[in-house]
Amino acid sequence: MASIRVDKDVLYIDFSYRGKRKRVYLGLSNTAHNRAILEAKINLLDGAIKGEKLGLGEVDFKQIFPGLGLFQKPKEELEVDRFLTATFDVLYLEWIDHKTHIAKNTRRTMLSFHRNHISPYIGHKLLGDITEKDIRMMMTVMSKVNRNVVVNRKLRSVRSFFNEVVEEGHLKESPFKKVKYLRNEKVDIKPFNQEELARLLVGFAEKYPAYESFVAFLAFSGCRPNEVVGLKWDKIDWENRKILIREGFVLGEETLLKTDSSVRDIDMTEPLEVLLLQQLDKGIDSEYVFVNEFNRRICWENFRQKYHRVLKLKNIVSRPAYQLRHTFASMAIKNGEDILWVSRMLGHSNLKTTLTTYTRYIPSLERKDGSIIGGIYSNIKGEDNE
Repeated sequence: MASIRVDKDVLYIDFSYRGKRKRVYLGLSNTAHNRAILEAKINLLDGAIKGEKLGLGEVDFKQIFPGLGLFQKPKEELEVDRFLTATFDVLYLEWIDHKTHIAKNTRRTMLSFHRNHISPYIGHKLLGDITEKDIRMMMTVMSKVNRNVVVNRKLRSVRSFFNEVVEEGHLKESPFKKVKYLRNEKVDIKPFNQEELARLLVGFAEKYPAYESFVAFLAFSGCRPNEVVGLKWDKIDWENRKILIREGFVLGEETLLKTDSSVRDIDMTEPLEVLLLQQLDKGIDSEYVFVNEFNRRICWENFRQKYHRVLKLKNIVSRPAYQLRHTFASMAIKNGEDILWVSRMLGHSNLKTTLTTYTRYIPSLERKDGSIIGGIYSNIKGEDNE
């Protein structure tokens, strides 16, 4: 009778065949699910060995263990290509572990999304059993609780994983091969108008004064929230009136910014200078520019709770705090600021992104298009009549 053994928390099958002891290494970790897989294999193996003894033909090890012989070990130990026998969960999580270049917060997000949205659907399956239909069904379910752009972004790593598995010869074809990305919905930005912004700042001044300057800085700098949370005093260049955006703070950890264009020097405009001086005058001993009521670095999750309380208190339509970034852009563009300057302040990779996102706030679009050329035409006609 074959049996399951454990070697350094890795399962293998131990059995005797034609008077010799053999081992089959499947590369599966010691879990209840993987033990069930091995027990099923053992039932097939024991039946095949018994059948051979009864004259029903030799044991076909490759049928029981697909990939057997790809990696032969000495002393009658046999190893199966574990990409044919291990589940998606086991292999994908190992793949993530080996990606040492991934930032900690990105890794944490990947693992959370895998645990909540991917593992329940394909985590228990062998790679070769995952089909295009499985992927499409999983994406359909995901899209019911996530925006399409989020689903597309989160599944990029899974696509990359399968592509690498195919390149290494473990699979003939990726189940993602014919699966297209979901169509991204156009996100409608909802910036605060000036009256709403004024009420918001008053609300913070009344209820959470420690955060008032932080909120104002978000609204008048165009920075991403994580950039302002992670802003340090040594990144304030008073002499050249520049604010150096070099890092962010996400999920309790410092992190690199997401794109090269995000690393930038923004202008210390008059409102930003006033806000920085207000923070400096508080004399708080902290490397961070903005701190909470306990003089500690701001926790974004804690701030969000306060933010939504103030919105409710001041009867302002609820929207994510990220809209403060859009508020800066819309106000600046609407009031005639150079759109290239706005784009640099936002840290956009190109001007097209800024134009596409904030088209309706460009001043020329507030009047009927063609008014300038119409004026030229009127001038010409006027000259003709003279």
